[in-house]
Amino acid sequence: MTEVAAIKWGDTELALIAGHRAVTAAERSENPVLMASAARHLGNAMTNHGQAADAARFVLASAHRLQDELLRSGPGGFSVLGMLYLKAAMASAAAAEADDRNPAAHARQLPDHLDQADEHAARLGRDDNLLWTSFGPTNVSLSRVAAHVQLSEGADAVAVIPTQAFSNLPKERRAHLLADRALGELQAGQREKAVDTLLDAEELAPEEVQCRPRTKTTVENLRLLGAGSAEGRLRTLADRCGLPR
Repeated sequence: MTEVAAIKWGDTELALIAGHRAVTAAERSENPVLMASAARHLGNAMTNHGQAADAARFVLASAHRLQDELLRSGPGGFSVLGMLYLKAAMASAAAAEADDRNPAAHARQLPDHLDQADEHAARLGRDDNLLWTSFGPTNVSLSRVAAHVQLSEGADAVAVIPTQAFSNLPKERRAHLLADRALGELQAGQREKAVDTLLDAEELAPEEVQCRPRTKTTVENLRLLGAGSAEGRLRTLADRCGLPR
């Protein structure tokens, strides 16, 4: 949980330290479910710390090493195994964004990682929150949205946003999806709609909008580009995010 909070507040160095410590403790436990859960947290920390390509390799290696034991562990094992593939997908998307020379080499791995996650979501058979994963078919769909956004494919992101089962997700996860959607709408030129989407996210979980550096960047970019009739709403939102006038 330290890693999650640190990323939310923009302290990626602390997240990385917490992730490494979690992996060390989990390995001592010799519990494959705990080991996989810790690995996905470290992978997330590495991605946010600018080590996306290494993160993708690490979580995939963890998935391959632990897969047989996780498949024998039932729903908890399916959930953390699926999350490892989702983290591999998001790390690959981030690596593609950061690689000026050959982004396609990372981007073309995305479909396979997401398909693997889909397979384990189908095996789980429902949306659940085992080990705080929020894993299931809906979460895989949300990760497809996030991957499109990461690759600056805003129109594609908006087109694949799921509506079924959205209301069953935890509020924080719903807000996170809406923040991704707002960025996709910004990329697609739908700036007024992006402001309203951010306001919906803020209503669900204010910290997802007001505290996350990535979302605050979306707000700042909306201010730079202009939001038409939503300018007043955007201005007050920027104030709540603590952005300078």
